[in-house]
Amino acid sequence: MALEVVGTPVPRVDGAEKVTGTAIYTADLPLTGALWGKTLHSPYAHALIKRIDTSEAAALPGVFAVITGADVGEGLFGSNLRDLTVLARDRVRFIGERVAAVAAIDEDTAQAALDLIEVEYEELPAVFEIDEAMAPGAPIIHRTGTATPV
Repeated sequence: MALEVVGTPVPRVDGAEKVTGTAIYTADLPLTGALWGKTLHSPYAHALIKRIDTSEAAALPGVFAVITGADVGEGLFGSNLRDLTVLARDRVRFIGERVAAVAAIDEDTAQAALDLIEVEYEELPAVFEIDEAMAPGAPIIHRTGTATPV
């Protein structure tokens, strides 16, 4: 039986839909009542977070929630080293680190809410090369003892 199948072309049942762009994927299905989530990212490689004002974002019609690092636990996560918080709390340690998150009725409202969040940073020295990070007097990015191997 197996010898009759080996070497025989088997047509893909979904091939035509995928090639023509008419295939429907799970991401294409509407989810009734679902909210849009978006996160605000740090523009700095290393900075203290001096102040975050989310009041205007929270007051925007269609916004269900706005959270910052102060609203989430202090647990750490990471794939190789547990050294990341869900949202930055007192400082950011890389460009793009998440600082705040919003949940809103639609994507445009979520983005509008992000645009209303005010973050005051105090930029700190950053390191971008291994040799810089190991040099005496290099900025300390992670507090000693906070990161743990996975």
